[in-house]
Amino acid sequence: MQWLKELDRFFIEEGFEFLRDVPLAPYTTIKIGGPAKRAIFPRSKEELIKTLDFLIERQIPHYVIGGGSNLLVADSGFFGVVLILTKMKGFKIITEDGQTLVMRVLSGTKINEIIAGARKLGYGGFEFLAGVPATLGGAIRMNAGAFGITTSAFVRKVEIYEGNAVKEIIPSDHDWTYRSFKVPGIIISAELALPKTDEREIQRRLRDFWERRRRTQPVAERTFGSTFKNPPCCYAGALIEEVGLKGFRIGNAKISEKHANFIVNLGEARAQDVLELIYLAKTKVYERFQIFLEPEVKFLGIDNERLCN
Repeated sequence: MQWLKELDRFFIEEGFEFLRDVPLAPYTTIKIGGPAKRAIFPRSKEELIKTLDFLIERQIPHYVIGGGSNLLVADSGFFGVVLILTKMKGFKIITEDGQTLVMRVLSGTKINEIIAGARKLGYGGFEFLAGVPATLGGAIRMNAGAFGITTSAFVRKVEIYEGNAVKEIIPSDHDWTYRSFKVPGIIISAELALPKTDEREIQRRLRDFWERRRRTQPVAERTFGSTFKNPPCCYAGALIEEVGLKGFRIGNAKISEKHANFIVNLGEARAQDVLELIYLAKTKVYERFQIFLEPEVKFLGIDNERLCN
C-alpha cells in the first residue's frame, strides 16, 4: 500500500504524533471498534490543516473524532486515517466586560474544561452538559443539548476547514437544527459568548443537572449517549420502552434498563450486537406506532443504509 508508506514518511518528516493499526475502541465512549490503519493526534490548528491538506490532495480516506461519544466503529475498523482531536485544546479570552465573556476555544477542548475555565472567571452557561464526555467540536456538530438548552445558544462564530480552505462562519438560526449544525466542514475552533453568572448559581446548576443525569441515565456505564433523535411527537426512549425492549440484550450489548434510548456495552460487546439492537428498536417502534426513529449516533466503517431508511 503505497499511500501508507507515503503517509508515514509525511508524519515522520513533520514530527507529527501518530499510531499504526490502532484499535479505535479506547477512543470511543462505548469502547467498541476495530483498528484504523493510522491514527494521528494533531496538537494545533496548523498540524490539523497540514494533515488535512495532505490527505485530501491524495484522496486518502479519513475521519475526525473528538471525544468519541455518539460514535459506533465497525468491528473490522476503518481502512483509512482517523484524526483524534483531543490534544488540540485550549482557549483564549477575546473580550470580558463584566456581563459577557467571549472566548475562542479549540475544537478538541472538552466541555468540562470549558465549564471549569469559565467558572474561574465568574461566567457560566455550559453547565447543562456537565459530565458529558464531549469535545466542543462534537458538541457543535451535533448541536448537543439537554434539559431544554442547546449548544447553539452560546456559539457566536465557528472556524471551519472546508474545500481546502479555512473560513469563519457567523451562524444564523437556519444553520442549526435539532442535533445538527448544518454548515459542512471540519470544526477547528469557535467563539463562545457566556453570561456572567454567580458562583452559587453555577454550583446549583452543576449539582442539579448532574443529579438529573445520574438519576435518569446510565452515566457509569459504557454507552455512546442517546441512540436515536427524539421524533417531533415524543421521546424515543419512551417509545422503545413501550414496545418492551427496555433491558433487552443481544450478545454483550443491552438496551439500558434505566433509559431505553441508551445502549450499554456490558463488557466485550461487538458493533454487530449494537447494530442489531438499533435495527430491532427501529423496527418494533415503526410496527407499533408508525414512527420512524432516526439514529443520533454516527457510524464509522459501517454501512448504515438499513438503519437510516
